Order: sequence, then structure tokens, then C-alpha cells
Amino acid sequence: MRAPGRTLISRIVWTTLIVSGLAMAAMISTVVLVLNAAATNSVDATLRDRLDVVSAKLSTSSSGVLTELETPDDDIDDTTWIFDAKGHQVDAPRAGARVKAKATSLAKVRERTSVESHDRVYLAAPVRDRSGDVTAVVVVTESMAPYETTRITVLAVLATLGLVVTGGSAAIAAWTIRRTLAPVESMAVRAEDWSEHDLESRFEASGTDDEFGRLGRTLNVLLDRVAGALRSEQQLTSELAHELRTPMTAIRGEAELAMMTSSSPEVTERLGRVVDLVDRMSTTITSLVAIARDDARSDSRTTAAALVSAALEHLDTSRISVSGDDVGVFEISAPTELAVRALSPIVENALRHARSSVTFTAEADDRAVNITVSDDGEGITTDDLESVFLSGKRGTGSDGAGLGLALSRRIARTLGGDVHVTSTSQPTSFTLTLPRN
Repeated sequence: MRAPGRTLISRIVWTTLIVSGLAMAAMISTVVLVLNAAATNSVDATLRDRLDVVSAKLSTSSSGVLTELETPDDDIDDTTWIFDAKGHQVDAPRAGARVKAKATSLAKVRERTSVESHDRVYLAAPVRDRSGDVTAVVVVTESMAPYETTRITVLAVLATLGLVVTGGSAAIAAWTIRRTLAPVESMAVRAEDWSEHDLESRFEASGTDDEFGRLGRTLNVLLDRVAGALRSEQQLTSELAHELRTPMTAIRGEAELAMMTSSSPEVTERLGRVVDLVDRMSTTITSLVAIARDDARSDSRTTAAALVSAALEHLDTSRISVSGDDVGVFEISAPTELAVRALSPIVENALRHARSSVTFTAEADDRAVNITVSDDGEGITTDDLESVFLSGKRGTGSDGAGLGLALSRRIARTLGGDVHVTSTSQPTSFTLTLPRN
């Protein structure tokens, strides 16, 4: 699962960093292996040559006893031991006890033997006469310390070079990708600004046929289609609003005239509810037209307490205990009539499902006001909380059209806020977020 907020540039840079690091690690490992093999081969060749030279210079008497060397003693360096056939030391360099003991342990070998001990390599071999009898044993040794020092130095240099190359590759990749994607970022910023303020603006033709030129032309076509769709929606919404307002005005007028002439209190009360419903429908139509025309954002102001009062104004709360002491007077940057349309479906939903009480609370931070509506009803049973905001989604036993919560979220988002489920049961809570003044 990809980490949230990870940008394309960061993913490419991290990929470059990891790949470069792995490549340098592989190169360093290969060089170290080659160095080890070269050092081992060099030491083995040196020891073999020295052993062969010393063995060739030894001579024996007619009785088979090692008597002298054919060359001066100076030819026997400080890393060569000579033993007779019985293992008695004939010649030896000055050496530490540990080195001397290891060389002495090889005094009676009868075949060429190579041993590595304490950063030194020992090679021992018997010297035979013409009849094949062993007349002497030569032991030579070589220290691995110089080779180890060279290997450590090379490893440190390669590690430093690897860090420089890896960091440099990542820096070059970041610089290149940023320069390459700069036009895309600029286009994204302008497109976002145009979506808010100017749907008629378009990207200038670059005159090139590269990826960015094709992207600009594709986005221009997409913006044309979006603008056309929005204009069609605004026109359709305006026409529907006009067609609905005319009969609604007539219904309201007829209901008011009937109220004036009716002598029955029961009929007058029912006609009054008809007038209230017509007014609410008219407000809903006005809200939808404002959303379609993107007129929802304005300089109007309201408060959380005013919104709660307006949302409860036409609702029957006689069977439910409503508590709103913690709502407060936080100022909200939104028109009252539209903000009420965002809150009302949540309130109606709470009153419909509550057993005995509905509670309003409000909290605010530097940027937003959160109004939470809680009820003690049966709760939300679905695991997909986002599905309750889908158009046409109705709860069990609901006789509505399933548009209330979907409309509430749409209006809230148009105002710069949102609606979320903050608790699924005990209590069931919906939170309306609106921008703070």
C-alpha cells in the first residue's frame, strides 16, 4: 500500500536512490571479492616461488644429511624455516613465539601443505633427493596485513565514492524531474484556479508535439466539455426552477385564500402546513439553483446557534428531547439559507431515528466549525459509512426518497465544508463542517 501524500517526484527520487545504492553495493562487493582473490593469488605465488628457490639451493652429503646451502645465508630471508628430515631446525629467522610454533608444527610434512593462521599464510613442502627420500622440509610464510590494509583503504574509498554517486544520482534525478514536471505542476495550479473562478480560460498552444503539448490540448478539450456540461446544468436548473415556482406560487396563493375563507380550525391548520411546505420547497429550489450557478459562496455570515434554531423551526420536536446548550455562537462563513439546507437533512434524520433525545454540540478551530448532531437511536448497521450519502440510499423503514444526506453533503462541500459520520451507535452522530468566519 502506498504511503499517502507521496508525490511522483519523491517516488522517482527514492527509486533512483535505492537502485543507485544497490548498484554501488554490488560494485563494491565485486571489487572486494576481486581484491581478495588477487591478494590470495599473489601471496600463494610469492610463497611458491620462494619455496622453490630455497628448495633448489639445499644440498645434502653422501650420507643424506643436510649439510649446507649452496648460496649465502642472506638468501634465506626472515620468513623461511629449514628443517632436516627428522624435523630438527637447521635455519630459522627471528620471529615471535606464535609464528615460530606454527612453522615448527609443519616441520614433518611429507607433502606440500598450505595453512592460514592469524593473518599469515604458511606453505611447507618436503625436499627430496634423487631416490625420492625426504632430505629436508622448507617452511615459508607471508603476512596478509599489507593486503588487508590495502583492502580496507580501497573499501573506504569505494564506500565514499558510492555515497557520493548515490547522493549525486538522487540529486540529479530530483533536479531533472522537477524541471521536467514544472510545466505539469503549473498546468495543475492554473486548472485548479480556473475551476474555481474562470471556466473559459484555456492553456496556450505550445506549438510542439511532445507529451506536454498533447496534454495541454487534451486538457483544453476536457475543459470545453466541463464548461459545456456546467452551462447545460445551470440552464436546465434555471428552467426547472422557473417551471416549479409558477405552480408553487399558485398553490401557495390558493392555500392562503382558502385559509382566509375557511371557518374550520382543522382545515386552516392543514392549509398552514401546505404553505409551510411550499415555502420549504421554494427554499430548496433556491438552494439548488445557487449550487448549480456556483453562487453558494458569498460574504454572508451566520452562527452555529442560528443554524440549529433555523433547522428546528418547522420540525415537530414534541416527542423528542432536544438539547443544544453546547452549540455556542461560533461564526460561520456561509449564507444562512444554504447552511440550513446542509444541516436540515441531518436534523430530520436524527429526529426520525431517535428514541428519546437529540443533542447538538459545536466545536471550532482556526478554520472550521464542526456541528455534531447525535441521537440515541438504533444506530447505523452498514459497514460502508460512505454509502449513507449516496443519492437514493434509504434506511430501513424510511419512506423518504433517500436524497437528504446526499444533498446535505453536496451543499456542505459547495460551501467549502463536508459531512461525515462520526459515531455509528450510542450515540449515532453526524458532523457538519463549515468554514469559520
